Amino acid sequence: MLLASQINVHAQKRVLTAGFQFKPIFTSNFLNTGPINIDQDSVSFNIKQKFGYCLGMVVRYGVTKTVSFETGINYVKRNFDLNVTTDTVNESGDFGIVGYEIPLKGLVFIQLAKKLYMNGGAGISLDFYPSDISTQGDYYKHLGLRRRIMTPSYLANLGFEYRTEKSGYFYLGASFHRPFRDIFISYLQYEPILQGPRAETLLSGNYLTVDIRYFFHDVPVEKKYKAKKPKNEKKKNTGDSE
Repeated sequence: MLLASQINVHAQKRVLTAGFQFKPIFTSNFLNTGPINIDQDSVSFNIKQKFGYCLGMVVRYGVTKTVSFETGINYVKRNFDLNVTTDTVNESGDFGIVGYEIPLKGLVFIQLAKKLYMNGGAGISLDFYPSDISTQGDYYKHLGLRRRIMTPSYLANLGFEYRTEKSGYFYLGASFHRPFRDIFISYLQYEPILQGPRAETLLSGNYLTVDIRYFFHDVPVEKKYKAKKPKNEKKKNTGDSE
C-alpha cells in the first residue's frame, strides 16, 4: 500500500504540465557532423560545425502512469566555422543557421526510486528554416540555401527525471536529432580571382545535445462525469392491507 501511494503521488497519468529546456549542441564525426574539406584547384575550403544551442518550451501530457506525450516549440542555432586557404592566404570566418522546431514525441518512464524516473523517447520534429544565409570575407563569398523551408526530422532521447510534489520536475538527459534529408547547401567561391575556384557541399543538420529541463508541478486533470439523476422512488401503497 505504501509503494502504491508513492507511485500515485508522482505518476503522470492525466497530468498536463509545461516547462522549459536548454540543450547545448555537440558535433561528432560519428554523427556525420565532422569537418568538411574541399580542395578545388589550389584553394582549400573547410567548414566545421561547432557549439550551438537549442532552447524553448515543452508541453507534456501523461497518457498513462508510464506513457507520456510531448510537444512544444524550440529555437535552434547551429554555428559553423569557415576557413579558406591557399599557398599565400589563410582566412577564417563563421556563419550560423537559425531554425525552429515543433517536436511530437512519445515517452516511456520507468520508476527507479520514490522520486527518480528513467525515460526513453522517440518521435519526429517539424523543422522550419526562415531564411537563406550569405557571408563574405576578403577572399571568399559564401551562400547557404535552404533545401526546403520545412524538413521533418527523427528524434530520440534518454534521460533521468527527479519529481517533487511542490517544486516541479528536474530533468537531465541526452537527445539525437537527425533530419530526414540535408537541410542546406553551401556555395563557396574564392573571390580575388575573377571566376575563381568554386565549391559546394551539403550540410546535414544532425546534432547531439545534453538536455536540461524543468517542468512546473501540476495536478492530474480529472475527468468530468455527468451527475446521475436519482432514481424515482417507488410509490408507497397507501391502500389497506387485506
